[in-house]
Amino acid sequence: MKALTFLGTGKYETVTYVWRDEQSERLCETHLFPEAIARIFKPEKLIVFVTPQAKAHEHFQTLAQRLGDLMKDVDIPEGKSEAELWELFERVTSVVSEGDTILLDITHAFRSIPTIVFVVAAYLRRVKNVRLKCIIYGAFEARDENNRAPIFDLTPLLDLLDWLSGAEFFLQRSDATLLAERLQSIHRQAWQTRSGDELPRHLQSVANKLRLLSQAFLLARPRDGMRHAHELLPMLQKVALEAGKWAKPFAAVLEQIRSEAEKFAHDAPDRLDKANLQKQLALIEHFVAKGLWVQATLLAREWVVSWVALQRGSGDWLDRKYREAEIEGALGAAAQRFRRSSEEVPDWFDGLPKSEEVAQLWDWLGGLRNDLAHCGMRKDAAGIASIEQRVREIPQRLRALMDDVPERVLYGSRVVIDLKNLYGEVAKLDELPIYLERAKELAGEGNEVVLTGQAPIWLYLAVAHALHGKARRLLYASPTAGEVLIFDHSAR
Repeated sequence: MKALTFLGTGKYETVTYVWRDEQSERLCETHLFPEAIARIFKPEKLIVFVTPQAKAHEHFQTLAQRLGDLMKDVDIPEGKSEAELWELFERVTSVVSEGDTILLDITHAFRSIPTIVFVVAAYLRRVKNVRLKCIIYGAFEARDENNRAPIFDLTPLLDLLDWLSGAEFFLQRSDATLLAERLQSIHRQAWQTRSGDELPRHLQSVANKLRLLSQAFLLARPRDGMRHAHELLPMLQKVALEAGKWAKPFAAVLEQIRSEAEKFAHDAPDRLDKANLQKQLALIEHFVAKGLWVQATLLAREWVVSWVALQRGSGDWLDRKYREAEIEGALGAAAQRFRRSSEEVPDWFDGLPKSEEVAQLWDWLGGLRNDLAHCGMRKDAAGIASIEQRVREIPQRLRALMDDVPERVLYGSRVVIDLKNLYGEVAKLDELPIYLERAKELAGEGNEVVLTGQAPIWLYLAVAHALHGKARRLLYASPTAGEVLIFDHSAR
């Protein structure tokens, strides 16, 4: 470990410096705090930064005599100008190597040096991967009646910068990596040291949920983002008191994080309705504001597909084949017709409100998506300024369609069960329990289930009864009758 300290020319008085940690209390009586560092913390090298005036002072001579080869002195300017401040910064950072463990002391530092020390510490941790043992200050002015002065650990002030960086990273770029790392580190350290009577219970889970939320944002996955944001809100309420004790900087930004998550939280992200589209549009606006242009463009295209699916009012809006073949196929044909092609467009599409505007929007988004997807690897690639301008237009173009969203609901996660496949050639009543177990396996939990296929009426009735409480919605489908709703237990 290297200890970095400063020495001045002040009138230093003798005092007993005291360092307390969880295991012990260590003392050193001296008028020169760098000596206390050497005796209490026992570094392998004590590097003392001194101005020309400090180096000529008797304090320096005394310290050199007491510490001998342990001490190494480094000349620094007084910091009277901006140029000298930069020189001071470079002198301090130059004595630290990649991966060093260091202790920083500001006790005898003067003028603006304490501020520079904190900047140096932040720089070394991030650029040189330095392990900072602590930043200390020998508080002579806080000595007691026995002339004992405490040594304060100021490292939490540096940690505050990391917390603020983490919060800014999340709020400005939707990336919670740094915040999650800080929360997990505090949670893990508290349980490893068993420090305190009431150990944290929720920091780890909040960290995990924040990471999942930011990953959903950065991957432009609105359903995951809405679900994780919804689940995060009650977790933030639970962690509030805990954060006040174990992670005060997180507690300070907790309300901002809650406000951010609340904009996207949705309790039923697989249910497509006007509220869902509004949440997705809010996320697109968020992406545009944060400079996440690729995510904004990708989600905007999917938003248009969902808008059309809701307008059509049927089908599984989350089924890939339905979205690509039915919805995107119709949008693509309409866009081609808009370009004066003889494409055949389905009648149902032409019956949609603003069908022509939607076709133009789809064509426009396709061009923007292609400019992004090909990463500029084309001779006619659009310029970055052009891409930014078009991305910033996305929210306004989508919001123009919100007034025409119908008050209806579509559900995803549709499962179609062909009852003929349950029994093969002949349905046997004595094998009914086997059929029912297979039907329940296929149906899963909370899905929209469609029963179809050739089967006796008793099998239809038995399966419908067995799926009561498992399926969210149950429908019967046949070529002649179409889809007939049997029950609907969806939360509305």
